[in-house]
Amino acid sequence: MYEANDLSLRIGSKVILDDVSIKLHPGKFTAVVGPNGAGKSSLLKIIAGEQTPSQGAVKVNGKNLRTYRSTELSMLRAVLPQQQVVQFAFSVEQVIHLGRHVHRSRRSHDERIVAEVMRLTDVYKFRHRSYPTLSGGEKQRVQLARVLAQVWDDAVHPRYVLMDEPTASLDIAQQQHIFALARQVCGRNIGVMAIVHDLNQAARFADELYFIGDGRLVASGSAREVFTRAVIQKTFRCNVNVYHDPCSGCPFIIPETFPSVNNQSILKPVIQ
Repeated sequence: MYEANDLSLRIGSKVILDDVSIKLHPGKFTAVVGPNGAGKSSLLKIIAGEQTPSQGAVKVNGKNLRTYRSTELSMLRAVLPQQQVVQFAFSVEQVIHLGRHVHRSRRSHDERIVAEVMRLTDVYKFRHRSYPTLSGGEKQRVQLARVLAQVWDDAVHPRYVLMDEPTASLDIAQQQHIFALARQVCGRNIGVMAIVHDLNQAARFADELYFIGDGRLVASGSAREVFTRAVIQKTFRCNVNVYHDPCSGCPFIIPETFPSVNNQSILKPVIQ
């Protein structure tokens, strides 16, 4: 288990996070949702070991995060940041091989794993293409394949993938593809955590939801437990209605009213 307890982060007089606790279970997809500036990315950086909290501690599989050697930690958790810059015209396959560098295992073993994750993420067919020539959605699938290659092994011990807004700027089909892949990799005893802005996608795909607002934990639990009008309005300070899919029972939201300025709707009716 990936466990963060009582995390707080202060920068000068500004409170970024205030006493936030979160648990990531192997084999489950956890989504963290909240408005812009709520502290979600800072939370992920602390959990990943990239930032030191002002208070609190993080444990990975029962061991304090700070006691791991960097190479040891890298084989247990991989991080997919919001933006990834590749400076050179590497091929898709070469970019994904970067995820295997920390293992220093046999070339044949690495090639098998890279081929496996390329097929899983549906990038195998353009493995020889230059990475800069890809579309945004294709690049994101390649980067997901890279971080999967980092923790993808025959080992059965728990491993983790942390993703910061993995579907930003992607169309709805690409979003669903990325989230479906996240659910699929959980079957290898991998715990996945993602910061998600689309609440409906989070409710549909995540096993656990954490609502963060103003640096504090508002609610946590399954979508059926915490995806409520009260929780969403408290977190985002906007009016929504929550409905449930009649077939799956999955909750989803629709905004209650359109935004207005001086009591006038900013949306004009379409004249046929």
